[in-house]
Amino acid sequence: MEARHWRRGRIRVLFDAALPASPEPWWFDFDALERRGLVTGRGGGRGSVVFFHSPLESDDEWVLRHYMRGGTIARILGDRYLWQGVDDTRPWREWSYTARLFEEGLPVPRPVAGRVVRTGPLYAADLITVRVPGARSLDENLGEAGVSDATWRAIGGCIRRFHDAGHWHPDLNSRNILIAPDGAVSIIDWDRGRHRAGTDGDWREANLQRLRRDLDKRLRIRDRWVYTDVCFDRLRAGYEAGAISGEG
Repeated sequence: MEARHWRRGRIRVLFDAALPASPEPWWFDFDALERRGLVTGRGGGRGSVVFFHSPLESDDEWVLRHYMRGGTIARILGDRYLWQGVDDTRPWREWSYTARLFEEGLPVPRPVAGRVVRTGPLYAADLITVRVPGARSLDENLGEAGVSDATWRAIGGCIRRFHDAGHWHPDLNSRNILIAPDGAVSIIDWDRGRHRAGTDGDWREANLQRLRRDLDKRLRIRDRWVYTDVCFDRLRAGYEAGAISGEG
C-alpha cells in the first residue's frame, strides 16, 4: 500500500493512496458523520469507536476510532499524547504497520486513514479502517454466549500465522481479536507492533501467555465470562496445528 498525507495547520492526515479522493476533515468528526446519516453504530470504551458507511462510492463500512488513554495518566492527559514527531504518533505507526501486515496477506482490517491534531507539545489522534463485516471482538463474545471449540482453534491458528511471519503484538488481548460471522479471525491495534527476526521461540510463548493472563483476569472481574482452561487448550491446539498444516 502506498501512503500519502496532507497538512492543514495543526492537522495532519495520512491515507491510502488508492482512495479515489483525499480524506476530508469531517471523516474524523463523530458528530459530522451523524449529521450526514452515515453512522451505523458505536462501540469501544467510552464511546471511542463509531461504525459508519464509507463516504465514498463504496459498499464498505468503516470504523473510526479515537485514541483514548487508560489508567491513571488518563486523568491528567485525557485523550492527549506527547508529540515526538509525526512518524511516532499512534495513527502513523498503526496505519503503517497494519498496511505492511495487510500487504503480507495477514488477517488485519485494511487501514484507510489516520489523523493527528497537534496542540503545542501534545496531540490527539484518530484512525479509520475498513470494518470486517459483522465482526465482533472475542471480549464481546465471551461476555455473552462464548465461542465454539473450532473458533478457539482458529484463534490459535491466526496467532500462529502472525508469529511465523515474525510479527509480535505487544498487547494481545480479548479486545484486539475480532471474529467474523463465518468464524474468520483477525487481529487489530498494531501501533506498537514489531517484527522479530530469527526463530527464537521465547517471545512467541510470552505473547501467548500475555493473552492467557488477560483471559484469566477477565474471568475474575466479569460477571459473565464464558471461558475455562479448556478453551485455552483448544487455542493452543490450533496454534500447534498451524505448524503441522503449514497454514502459519
